[in-house]
Amino acid sequence: MAITADQIRAARALKNWSQADLAERVDMATPSIGNIESGKHNPTPQTQAAIIEAFEDAGIEFIDGGVRVKKHTVEILTGKEGFLEFYDDVYAEIKKSKEKTVCVSNVDERKFVEWQGDQLGEHSERMLKLGVRYQILIEHGDTFFPASNYADYRWMPKNTFYTVPFYIYGDKLGMMVFGDEPRIYVLNEPEIAASYRKQFEEIWKKSEVPQK
Repeated sequence: MAITADQIRAARALKNWSQADLAERVDMATPSIGNIESGKHNPTPQTQAAIIEAFEDAGIEFIDGGVRVKKHTVEILTGKEGFLEFYDDVYAEIKKSKEKTVCVSNVDERKFVEWQGDQLGEHSERMLKLGVRYQILIEHGDTFFPASNYADYRWMPKNTFYTVPFYIYGDKLGMMVFGDEPRIYVLNEPEIAASYRKQFEEIWKKSEVPQK
């Protein structure tokens, strides 16, 4: 869909973003955003798509003649395809985020390796290139550390490990349910993600460095 300069300005206002904030998210120069909003330049289809994606990731959608906050900010990914799509989303979110630490709790890596399969090596390489560091909380006594080349592991305090992992990356929170096939609930809610990150950091401080 084609979007107007007025819609872009309105979307920025809803997020309280400056032109520089938007420019950073779409990998453009700030003056270029200013020229688009002033009508001096017409954005290419590729630029429009990038702007739409940036705002949609932040919970804003473009509608005919305007913009609005998305009514639903939860996406459900299921099965093998959904599991791999989730990791593509992790990569895309971290690539544009200033926060390069990914926090994952209640992890049994065996389940992750089983469902990620051949994508594991590719994902590891691209995350390393981004300079990402993982902090992973696992059950006390677990000695399986398949991502140790880019992740720090700690044993959670006893009796605090649960079977539902949660995954904090950028401004998003993923909650995973493993059954016959995985279901991942992705919340694009920066305030919720920030709250979970703070809780994670407190548990991380109290957790034990594994004995390898």
